[in-house]
Amino acid sequence: MKKTLLLSALLISAMSGAAFAEKVTYEQALNDSNAYLDSLPQHDKATEGLGPDEANPSTRKNQMGTWQKQGGSTSSANAGDYSSLLAPDALGKSCVKGDKGLIVNSESECQRWNSGGWMCQEWSAPEIDMSKGQKAECK
Repeated sequence: MKKTLLLSALLISAMSGAAFAEKVTYEQALNDSNAYLDSLPQHDKATEGLGPDEANPSTRKNQMGTWQKQGGSTSSANAGDYSSLLAPDALGKSCVKGDKGLIVNSESECQRWNSGGWMCQEWSAPEIDMSKGQKAECK
C-alpha cells in the first residue's frame, strides 16, 4: 500500500511539474505580444493625443485677459452669473476671458491716530465682507 501511494504521488508530481513546462524564447514571447496588441480595438493602441474626430470643434481657445470692474456694488445673494467670489486685489490680475466674478469688499479700521487726530498711523488687518462686492468680468 505504501509503495502504491508513494508511486502515485511521484507520478502526479512528475506530471504536474516541469514535464509539461515549455521553454519560451524571447522571439516567441514578442510574437505573442504583437498578436495580442493587434487584436485590441483601435482606441487602445493610440499613442498620440486626440484624433481629428475627437478634438473640440469650437475655435475659441482659452484666451487670457484681466479682471475689470463692471458696474456698481451688489450682494453675493443676488450676484447671478457673478457668483464666483474673487479676492479684493483681483483687479488687473490674469484670468480666462469671459469669466465673471464678484470682487468681495474688504475693510480696515484705524488703530492709532496721530496726535492731531486727522491722520491714521496704523491700520488693522483687512476684514473681508463676503456678503457684498463689485461685479467684475475678465476682458
